[in-house]
Amino acid sequence: MRGWVIIVTGVACVGKTTFSSKLAEKLGVEFIDLPELIKEMKLYEYYDQSSGDYVVDLRKVSSRLGSILKGKKSIVASVYPIKPRNVSVKLVIVLRLRPDILMKRLKERNYPESKIAENITAEFVDKPLYDAVEKFGERKVVQLDVTSTNMDQLVEKAAKAYVTSNIKSLNNKIDWISELEKMDTCSEILQFLARYG
Repeated sequence: MRGWVIIVTGVACVGKTTFSSKLAEKLGVEFIDLPELIKEMKLYEYYDQSSGDYVVDLRKVSSRLGSILKGKKSIVASVYPIKPRNVSVKLVIVLRLRPDILMKRLKERNYPESKIAENITAEFVDKPLYDAVEKFGERKVVQLDVTSTNMDQLVEKAAKAYVTSNIKSLNNKIDWISELEKMDTCSEILQFLARYG
């Protein structure tokens, strides 16, 4: 049996784990939360107290993940657009969340201001999308705006679109700066980034 993986990526707090686990259940495939797997299997080099991050050797993680997924059909939720070694990546789904809502979620989860700024900046400049396209090519990448979407409905749509080979129909065009300017909240977020970024 030939295995494959769907990677679901995006910045912190966009709903990767929720979306991925529900999509995996709908498609009847295995679900892996990569950050949890990295901690459980101690696939990190060390924990950086100042940044609050595990420092990870992505080549080592790719190799280990590849051996875990070999011959399986899986969905992996990850901040990193990682390619498991010797496993076909069928699709990369980048979840996107409007920066003002992202900031609120990160604050509610008590992220330090520097991490909030880092994640908002990445979302503003489309970093998760850019990284995914850079690694896997535009053909395999789709971005979904989760801002005002019911996650169960989005999972249902994504599952149907995937099964019918029509996933690209869900691809959203996203321009956060224009959207936030219309809402008159762009300057507030930029001030936060200037202070903590």
